[in-house]
Amino acid sequence: MSSIGKNASIIRKKTIRQQFDLQAEKFSNWSVTRNLEYMQLYAEFCEIVESDVLLDVACGTGEFAIYCAKKINKVCGVDLSDKMIEVAINNANGLQLNNVFFAVQDVMTLPFESSSFSIVNCKSAFHHFDDYQNNIYEMKRCCESGGRVAVQDIIAYENKKVNTFFERMESLVDISHNKTLSADFIKRLFQSNNMAILRSRVVNVELHLQEYIRHAVQTETKKNEVVALLEVGINDPEIGDYFLEKEDGWYFKRNVLLLLGEKP
Repeated sequence: MSSIGKNASIIRKKTIRQQFDLQAEKFSNWSVTRNLEYMQLYAEFCEIVESDVLLDVACGTGEFAIYCAKKINKVCGVDLSDKMIEVAINNANGLQLNNVFFAVQDVMTLPFESSSFSIVNCKSAFHHFDDYQNNIYEMKRCCESGGRVAVQDIIAYENKKVNTFFERMESLVDISHNKTLSADFIKRLFQSNNMAILRSRVVNVELHLQEYIRHAVQTETKKNEVVALLEVGINDPEIGDYFLEKEDGWYFKRNVLLLLGEKP
């Protein structure tokens, strides 16, 4: 990586850390973060079993790690944000769990010996990253031979105009957003790291718009820009198809990729 690239990466990490330190409580209380149905679906998809030792990369406030800790041998969660890890530790302590451990750590340089975990997961975080190859490499390195590496994240819309609109919306809602990747790109990351793809699934979700905006922290200027952008999008013939109005407000449609690979 060039010096310019390294400096940009340092700035990005600082932005992510500051943003999630600000919005940790909001993120933890978001209904999507706490959705047990989603967590069960993902755990089953990852074929998690009682004997597993799980590393949860970019674990956020630890909800999925804690969900798994109730069912498996041991869980370690790492995240760049001090506040996110503080909330995760408090959540785990409140449940008196003694098999889940959290640490503040740059996920691009994981502090674990190679082959330490039977499964390594990264959930809802790849759209914040900028060095995907290194991230996948580190996840694979920490996984034992024959173990599983899993990624779950939002994926890009196929329509370029629609995707450009929602990328703008994501960046306004949460300044730590970098780029939503395509499903094919994420699959190629696995394949280029010599990992067989065991299974892949795309889940269609409908996200409550106002709640989605509230799960992050924005300046007043950004909030106003979000409102103006949404007015344009909802009234656009192409983009408007991805919004729907229900009794409790507006929702938008999003695709989420679940991907499970195996380390050789």
